[in-house]
Amino acid sequence: MTVLLEAVRALAPEIIARTEEFEAVRRMPNDLALKIADAGLFKMLVPKAYGGGETTPLAFAETTEALARLDASVGWCVMIAASTGMTAAYLPPEDARDIFNDSRVITGGAFAPSGRAVVDGDDLVVNGHWSWISGGQNCTWLLGGCVIEVDGVVQRLANGAPDHRMVFWPANNAQLHDTWHVSGLKGTGSLDMSVEGLI
Repeated sequence: MTVLLEAVRALAPEIIARTEEFEAVRRMPNDLALKIADAGLFKMLVPKAYGGGETTPLAFAETTEALARLDASVGWCVMIAASTGMTAAYLPPEDARDIFNDSRVITGGAFAPSGRAVVDGDDLVVNGHWSWISGGQNCTWLLGGCVIEVDGVVQRLANGAPDHRMVFWPANNAQLHDTWHVSGLKGTGSLDMSVEGLI
């Protein structure tokens, strides 16, 4: 059994005992999220250079499947946080360290380019609204896909598609909107998120 699956097994009794709570509060409670962070499950795809597990795709799939068998919402939230954590491999090292060197970092967001990032000198000014930010209430950092604009013009790639970036920000810079009123996967807390004038 892998270290990750051993961590899932250790968490299993509490996850099983609290499934009704997840449904009632429509999110993963923060105390459980911190236990999952301490077990390294949110950082399983983060490079080892930033304190992550840098695990294989197979181990990632097996781990999220094992969690989802205990509670689908928990499995989904861990999958989202772990897969957004993989972006650490693509960030400049100093930025990746700022975000991911915290052992309890939890990331999440939406890859869909629903935001606008306006170029302002060396900065990007971000505005946008994204849906389905699963586990967002537990996140310390959030990200959102943004179309790049210069002087009001959407920038385009060579193939004509809009140029876009994933932009990270501390979670307290975003507003979460209570839009998650559903019949299934209630515990994912997949709220909407917005930012305005974020530099």
